[in-house]
Amino acid sequence: MLINIQFLRFAAALAVVVYHAGKHVAATGADPGWLFRAGEAVGFAGVDVFFVISGFIMFHTTRESAGAAAAAEFLKRRVARIYSGYWPFFLFAALVFSRARPEHFAESNLLTSFLLWPMPLNQVLLDVSWTLSYEMYFYLLFTVLMLLIARRRAALLVGTVVLIAVLNLVRHFAWHDFSPERFYTHSFANHFLASPFLLEFFAGALLAISNARGSARTAGWLLTAGVLGFAAAGVANVVVYDGNIEQGYHVVPRVLLFGIPSVLMLLGLVGLERHGRVAPRRFSLDTGGASYAIYLSHTILLVATMHLGLNAALRGWPDLAVQAVFLLYCALIVAVNVVYYRLAERPLHRLFKRALRVTR
Repeated sequence: MLINIQFLRFAAALAVVVYHAGKHVAATGADPGWLFRAGEAVGFAGVDVFFVISGFIMFHTTRESAGAAAAAEFLKRRVARIYSGYWPFFLFAALVFSRARPEHFAESNLLTSFLLWPMPLNQVLLDVSWTLSYEMYFYLLFTVLMLLIARRRAALLVGTVVLIAVLNLVRHFAWHDFSPERFYTHSFANHFLASPFLLEFFAGALLAISNARGSARTAGWLLTAGVLGFAAAGVANVVVYDGNIEQGYHVVPRVLLFGIPSVLMLLGLVGLERHGRVAPRRFSLDTGGASYAIYLSHTILLVATMHLGLNAALRGWPDLAVQAVFLLYCALIVAVNVVYYRLAERPLHRLFKRALRVTR
């Protein structure tokens, strides 16, 4: 199931790249066209796909592991993976943003950004790294769960899902904590610690626990339902939420609209691979492996080229020409990061694992 999951990882990362590239297309004054408009409607939700995949992989790879030693080993592995990939791009962002976005650089809390300590988005140096704070939070919660035997772990996980779901539904519909008027009056910790995003992690973990099986035809229908559900969520974003569902105060409907299709897509792709139906192997492993670097680097590269004058140079160009330039730039971002993944990211990850004495 690794190959199809890696393909889904790449698709999610590419969606986020197209989402941000579309904003730069619009900044030139050109019409974004149907592809970048679609990216604006759904591209940000590649993050939701990442969260579901993370939950699935964590539980799948630690299904039989329990106890303090296994929990410590799991946490060391995840720390090595997250920070070995993140810190080079943190330094790259600091270098670029100090010149290209000096006001943002001045407002950023460099120490907490470096450590991935959760904080409001306007204080995060590398914008997209807010998701890594959630990843680390979930890893810590999962480390605690690993102290329990597998049977109790599953029961506690189900109970936690129900509790967080009920809490957030009450906060959304009864207390109106997520209304635009009240959302920003609460502390950041109030939103972070019981965030609806945790439900996407837990949904992926529950999917791994269920070990659901079915025919290839059923898996294909699940994948189709997930893709169509994702598209329908994009339409709802535009029609119901005026294209702003990614705003923090819409997090509950976002998780419902995009989280459920993410689970269906993952379930379908895992099922298809069990029946030998896989995405192109080499392409999926290379691009999926590079998806972390693609995700972390793309906003830095887009800002860097804007600072160097690309956006200004494209003003007045025909719409299709501007769209083509940014599509090629998206492809270049992917290609550069595949090379980076092979030559730098993997060796650096191995170095971090040795430093932390990760045994496997």
